[in-house]
Amino acid sequence: MLQQPDVIQFIEENLKTIFAYALSRVSNKEDAEDLTNDIVVAMLQSADKLQNQEAFYGYVWGIAANTYRKFLYKRNRRKQEVSAEEMQEDGNESGFDKLPAEGDFAEELADKMALKEDVAKLHREIALLSKEHRECTVAYYFEELTCAEVAKRLGISLEMVKYYLFKTRKILKEGISMEREFGEKSFKPEPFEFVTIFADNFNREYHNMFNRKLPGQILLSAYYTPMSVRELAIELGVASVYLEDELSLLEKYHLIVKNSHGKYQTNLVIYTDDYTKEFQREARKFAVPAMKSILQALKEKVTDIRSINKCCAVLSEERLLWGLLWPIILLGNQHFSEKYPELSKKEEIYQGAAGTNYGTVENEYEGKYGCYTFAGYSGIDENYYAVAADFGVLPEKNRYFTGQDREVFRKKIYETVAGTLEPEFLIFTEKEEDTLCRILDSLSDQMTELYEKMYACACDILKQHAPEQVAAVTERIVFQTLLFRCVGLFGGFAVESGELTVPEVEGPLAFYVRENTKAVMKTCGHNTAAMKSAEKRE
Repeated sequence: MLQQPDVIQFIEENLKTIFAYALSRVSNKEDAEDLTNDIVVAMLQSADKLQNQEAFYGYVWGIAANTYRKFLYKRNRRKQEVSAEEMQEDGNESGFDKLPAEGDFAEELADKMALKEDVAKLHREIALLSKEHRECTVAYYFEELTCAEVAKRLGISLEMVKYYLFKTRKILKEGISMEREFGEKSFKPEPFEFVTIFADNFNREYHNMFNRKLPGQILLSAYYTPMSVRELAIELGVASVYLEDELSLLEKYHLIVKNSHGKYQTNLVIYTDDYTKEFQREARKFAVPAMKSILQALKEKVTDIRSINKCCAVLSEERLLWGLLWPIILLGNQHFSEKYPELSKKEEIYQGAAGTNYGTVENEYEGKYGCYTFAGYSGIDENYYAVAADFGVLPEKNRYFTGQDREVFRKKIYETVAGTLEPEFLIFTEKEEDTLCRILDSLSDQMTELYEKMYACACDILKQHAPEQVAAVTERIVFQTLLFRCVGLFGGFAVESGELTVPEVEGPLAFYVRENTKAVMKTCGHNTAAMKSAEKRE
C-alpha cells in the first residue's frame, strides 16, 4: 500500500511540474494556482487507496486529470450561478431556463479533454508496438477488417491474429496508464562513429548506412543490454515502424543480432569514451618512458642519418626527428604484426569484401592524442609521394594534410631537388630511403616491445568494458586497429617524454617526401598495398 510520505516526496519533487500541468489547462496564473492546490490536496487524500506500488505514477497523474475535470465543473457552475443572479436582477427569468443542466457543460468538456488525452496516449502506445502487434491492431480496429481478413493480408493463421489482438489489448491497457519517459538519446544522440577498414568490393548501401544518426544510436542502445523493438522505441523516442527498417539493415550486415527471446543486441566492438580514457591513462605510464628511450636511441643515430643526403644534413634536429617519427612507428608495427599472422586475418564484412569494423563513441579521443585527417602514404604526382602523419599534438599549421597549398608544395620539392632552394623538409631517393631503413631498423626491437605492451594493455581494459557477446573478437579487433588508434598517442607521448618538442616554425613537420620509382611504394619494408593509410574511414 502507498504511504503518504511517498506522495509528499512526489509532490515536493514535482510541484513545478504539477503547476505547469495546471497552467497548460487553464487560462490564467490564478486559476492555475487554485488547480495546483486542489491537485495536491486530492493526492494527499487518496494516498491510502493505491494497492499496486508499480502503478504509482499513472495513479497520481490520474488524480491530477480527475481533479482538473472537477475544477472545470466547479468553475462552470459558479459562472452559471453568477449569470442566473444577473438575469434575476434584470428580470430576465426566461433566459435562465435555457442554460444547460447542472454540470452538463463542464462534464462534457472535461470528458472531451480526457478523451483527447487518452486518444493521444493510445496513438503513442500503438506507435511503440512491434510490427506484428501493430499491423494486426491497425487492420482490425482502424481499418475494420475481420480477423480472417487480417490473417489473409498478413499471411498468418487466424489463431495467431486472435493471439496478437489479445496480447495487444493487454499491452495497450497497461501502457495508457503509464507516464512514459523517453531515453536521453531521444533528444541528445551520442557521438557515434562507425569505422570500416575494408578491401575489394564497395557497397554503397553498407557504407552510407551510418550517414543517418538512427543506426548508430540503435547499436549504442543495445550494446550492453538486449532490447526489444518496443524498448528501443522508448529509449530513442522513435515509433517502432521507423525502427524496423533500420534493424533489418543492421541484421543484414550482422551488426546486430536477435537472441532467442526476440531481443536485439549489438554485434560490434564499440570503443567507448570511458574505455579510451582509461586506456590512454594506463598506456601513458609505460609508453612515455618507452618513447623517451626510443627517441634517445634515435638521436644517437643522427650523425649517420645526416650523412644520407643534403636534406638530412641541413635540417634542424627537431625537423629531422619529426620527419622520422612516423617511419619508426610504421617499422615497429611491421615487426609486431609479423609475430601474430593469425590475428591479421580479415573477416568477411559483406559479400565480396573483407575487413575490420568497429564503432567509437568518444568525446575526447582526438585532442593531443589524436591523429587528424590522415596517417600513411599520399601521392604528390607521378614522381613523388609523401609519408606523413597529422599528429594531434601538432598545431594545425604543422600538419601535412591541412592547409597545405599542393601546388606550392610540389614546386618546393622540384626546386629543392634541383638545388635552387634550401631544404625545408626531408626528400629521399629509393636508395637513400633503403639506407635510412637500415639505420632505423636498429630501433625496431624497442618499438616492437612497446606495441606488445600497448596491445596487452588495450586487450585487458577492453575485456572489462566490452559486453559478453563481443568478447570472442576483442583481441582480433584490438590487434587490427592498434596502429590506427595509437598513432596519435605515440605523437603525444613523444612530446611528453621531453625528447621531442614542437618548434615555432611554419609548415608541416611529421613527414618526408620519397621518390616514386616503383609501382609499389616501399617505406622501411612497408608495402602500401597493405597500408595505404593508418585509417580508412567510410
